[in-house]
Amino acid sequence: MARPLSEQKRDAILDATAKLVAAQGIGASTAQIARAAKVAEGTVFTYFETKDALLNALFVRLETRLAMVLGADFPDQADARGLVLHAWNALIAWGSTYPIDRMALRQLKVSERISAHTRSECAGLFGSMLQALETSLASHIDPERLPFYLGRVLINLLETTLEAMAADPENAATLQQAGFDLFWKGIQR
Repeated sequence: MARPLSEQKRDAILDATAKLVAAQGIGASTAQIARAAKVAEGTVFTYFETKDALLNALFVRLETRLAMVLGADFPDQADARGLVLHAWNALIAWGSTYPIDRMALRQLKVSERISAHTRSECAGLFGSMLQALETSLASHIDPERLPFYLGRVLINLLETTLEAMAADPENAATLQQAGFDLFWKGIQR
């Protein structure tokens, strides 16, 4: 009879994978992951059939955590500025609290090893929040440009702001607000 799988080992493997993907990208080997997780390499494949399965599981884990942060106290009835400000502050809080998760997720988002099914599953985690943002921003942004502004401009400005905050922690709050103000003013018609 097979022994039951340990959630601790599974979590250790996912944690190690996040650290290595954040530092090295998806090219981190399963041998490195096993060493970092303090398990045998074969153990990685006991929990995850393939490296792609491991990377997809990590993607789901990180997206789920991010969705939970964004969804906490989500102001459904706020105006466009209030919704974007909530999303901005939640993303800043998540990114500065979990820099490894943020860097790993950034690598995974551009990886071809994350399946369309996994991406679709995770997109559903953000569905109602994204819909509220898109609806509220309709009068501020050309609908054809909305995915560009939210998916590229906001995220890259967020990364730049987080880097600036890490380099100058004494002015973190000012930099956080400046980043938001720059985005908000930039999308006004």
